[in-house]
Amino acid sequence: MPLLKVVSPENADGKIKEAYSFFEKMGASVPLPMQMVSTSPDLLAIHSQTLQYFVNHPTLSFPLLAHIRLLVADKEDYPYCVKLNEGMLQMMGGLTKEQIDAAKVDPEKVQLPAKDKALLLHVLKVIQDPALSVQKDVDALRGLGWTDRDIFDAINHGLSMVSAGMAFKIFHMGK
Repeated sequence: MPLLKVVSPENADGKIKEAYSFFEKMGASVPLPMQMVSTSPDLLAIHSQTLQYFVNHPTLSFPLLAHIRLLVADKEDYPYCVKLNEGMLQMMGGLTKEQIDAAKVDPEKVQLPAKDKALLLHVLKVIQDPALSVQKDVDALRGLGWTDRDIFDAINHGLSMVSAGMAFKIFHMGK
């Protein structure tokens, strides 16, 4: 049982209802991590804006972002978001369970264009061990056409999975 009282979608109003409407307009259920943040309506509004920012990101594609979330969540033992992103990659990304499982075992096998794959692998590497972040790698990503904004945003997106996963465990949301 969760340690915090969250606002269910049917009981939402105000800022919470507004944040939840993003999912409802897509015909999707409100994910538990978003419900967890409902304990702080102002923070939920910020999370909702961040989510909308990434959904509409000018250069980071849906498959790249979903793979970042999936593979970081997998490394962080955050099964809720692993399952959620597996489902999204199957339904919206057209991937098979076998392709997704292969990427989880070996991210080099991810089904992404080479440019996206390079950024994904960098994100995974530096989140796993920040000491591995070096100028040569950032320069290589720039050489592929990624901007500093893209690199920062991709890493920030991965880091958000780390913090969400920890909070999910701290507050026993998956139980």
